Amino acid sequence: MDTKAKGVVIKLNDYKDADKLASIFTIEYGIITAKFVGVKKEKAKMKAVAQPFALAEFTMSEKAGNKVITGADLLDNFSNLFLDYNKTICGYIVLDILRSILPKEKPEADIFLLTISSLKDIELTNEFVSLISYILKFIDFEGLKIDLPDCNYVYLDKDSGNFQ
Repeated sequence: MDTKAKGVVIKLNDYKDADKLASIFTIEYGIITAKFVGVKKEKAKMKAVAQPFALAEFTMSEKAGNKVITGADLLDNFSNLFLDYNKTICGYIVLDILRSILPKEKPEADIFLLTISSLKDIELTNEFVSLISYILKFIDFEGLKIDLPDCNYVYLDKDSGNFQ
């Protein structure tokens, strides 16, 4: 039985001759691992969605206990991220935070929506401010609160570990 999930590709690894394994952060299932079959072939139909930052509605089936992407409708690919080196790096930091911190297969709808909105902000506005805002909101969603002093200039004191 096919299932659908809206998600963003956060990491890809080559698998066998023509396939790729993808980590996809979905709103419905959290981070999942799924296989794109034959996507490295020259005329593969799903090349556009088998890329980092591809936001799509994925159709998946299960074969031998593994998820296989059988179709996808591309919603956004955040293409403007690739027009500027700093924007690209900030976008990849967002993906790396997700991959490194979130547990697999645990839905996190608030973080998913924050991620998509932040990637769009990084793409279209000041990437550094957008990235810092994302990190602070992500930390807050994960239950940690950072209290910043109410002033015009904030810095991290390396000795104490506190914001000044």
